[in-house]
Amino acid sequence: MARGTTICVAGLGMALLVAGCSVSPLVKNASKFATEATAAAKDATSAYQLVEQEHYNAEVERLVTDFGTAKFDLNSIQPFMQSDEMEARTKLIKGLSAYAETLAVVAGDQPLTDFDTQAEAVGKSLKELSTSDALASMVKKAKIDATSLNAVTTAIDALGRAIINHKRSSELPALLKEAKTPIATICALLQADIGDPEKNGLRNQLKNDYLTEIEKQEKFIKNTPTLSPTDRQAAIRAVATLAKAARDGDKTLAATQKELADLAKTNAALAETDKSKDSPAFKTMLSELVSDGQQLRGFYEKLPTK
Repeated sequence: MARGTTICVAGLGMALLVAGCSVSPLVKNASKFATEATAAAKDATSAYQLVEQEHYNAEVERLVTDFGTAKFDLNSIQPFMQSDEMEARTKLIKGLSAYAETLAVVAGDQPLTDFDTQAEAVGKSLKELSTSDALASMVKKAKIDATSLNAVTTAIDALGRAIINHKRSSELPALLKEAKTPIATICALLQADIGDPEKNGLRNQLKNDYLTEIEKQEKFIKNTPTLSPTDRQAAIRAVATLAKAARDGDKTLAATQKELADLAKTNAALAETDKSKDSPAFKTMLSELVSDGQQLRGFYEKLPTK
């Protein structure tokens, strides 16, 4: 979790201890959700890092094949996504993280000036993103129609305003109501951007990059008859390892899509905890969200740090 979020959630914990039983179920549950929402946003970031790393690996394999020919060019390696489009996705994910921090601050009545400044910066960033060409391109690639583009831009602008205008615990229900649709829309957009292995998005990109590596390796084995038996076996094992990594990677991206869907559902259920002391629906969804994160963290934590 980001340091700022840790401070906010810790502050909320102290507020709960002081207030005791007078604290509403909504306020008590906001801290729990904020922690898991921050972790889910980090997982979404890791999904893009996973695909970026594998695309780089595929590009390197292409260079290896081209070595010694006119095609060989170290400067030919390209990212899988242009910088402005990657920045748009980064801003969306930062918006989710900022929303989680906002909930922690609002519920805890913590007058943190530093956070106020940070929240305003993220909110303005989202408002700018809502009218950007990069967002329109993202929506188009996610196979979302023009009508949905309007809904997305409205949702992102609304989340930006909600983050900027956060208040205190008495206004927590209003904040949740204001952010419910924007969070659901942004999570749905990120799910669509992760895509389908056979059609589009990160999953399709990852599949194609692994296929490139596997094909290069198979070609190397077939076209190198001088390989020793030991080296040939090692090369064949490498193909099997790549195939397994491709399957594991796709499963992880699919699990990230599920976590984003559960994040939106849990956020919606959180708003209802003010009306129910036991909050069974929220507890069920939060448990599912926690489980999603636990499964994903084991994989993403093994990714190379950049």
